[in-house]
Amino acid sequence: MASLKNVQKGISRVLTATVLTFGLMLIMFLFETLIAHEGLECGQHPIRHHHKRRSDPKPREEIKGPKDWFFCELENSVMLDALDGFAIIVALFLFLLETPDRTQQAQYEAWQVVDAAHGLKTSYARIQALQDLNGDNVTMKGLFASGADLRNIDLHGADLSNADFQDADLRGANLSNTNLSNANLANADFSNVNLANARLSGSDLSEANFVEANLNNVDFVGAIITDTNFVRANLERAYFGDNNFIKTNLKDANIKKTKFFGVENLSSAQIQSASHWKEAIYDATLTNQLGLG
Repeated sequence: MASLKNVQKGISRVLTATVLTFGLMLIMFLFETLIAHEGLECGQHPIRHHHKRRSDPKPREEIKGPKDWFFCELENSVMLDALDGFAIIVALFLFLLETPDRTQQAQYEAWQVVDAAHGLKTSYARIQALQDLNGDNVTMKGLFASGADLRNIDLHGADLSNADFQDADLRGANLSNTNLSNANLANADFSNVNLANARLSGSDLSEANFVEANLNNVDFVGAIITDTNFVRANLERAYFGDNNFIKTNLKDANIKKTKFFGVENLSSAQIQSASHWKEAIYDATLTNQLGLG
């Protein structure tokens, strides 16, 4: 049944391409005849008189009316001399008509590669397939890549919400502007990762490693950050809200203009171990706790 539908689709496209090509050539022929000067005999077109004709034009005396004139013009049309390019034009239209199907097929094959790599720690084909899908703006919501080696992958701007990257190795990856909300990132390695402007709200970051990661302007609202390592990370302008900072390591992290609102178990020692801590933005409770009021 599927093959019959494919045949029907193919025939439909060939017919469509042929009609489009014929229409294009007819328009060009009409344009050619309309720009002819008045008073010229059939075949004496000022544009095409230098071109070789397939036959001598009809003598003037044989042209008895508009019908004869039209067919005479058609017979001597330069456009008809270009019919050998008809197949090329049809092929071009077919190529354009089939572009969506080729894209869909490529995406289907990319997902097959990703599925085939399920359970494998290392797969360079999976990395390329995921990057190709992201390049086509395909959502990867709910992607399962637990334990995968995805070092240096480029998935900037991807929709990875609800994805599972538990225990994954993403060192050096480009995940800027990604949506990782409600994702499982527990015990994952994000060292030196670019996560600027990413959304990690509601995600599980417990025991994850963000050493020297770029977390500029990241949304951490509601994320689980128990025992999370932010050593030397750039947290400038990041936003923490409704987070529990039990065993969270902020040593030498840049928290300039970082917002801390409604957080729990964030000690003065943790905050003061970070750099630019006096330039962070705190709620009233933390402001009083730090004596910055």
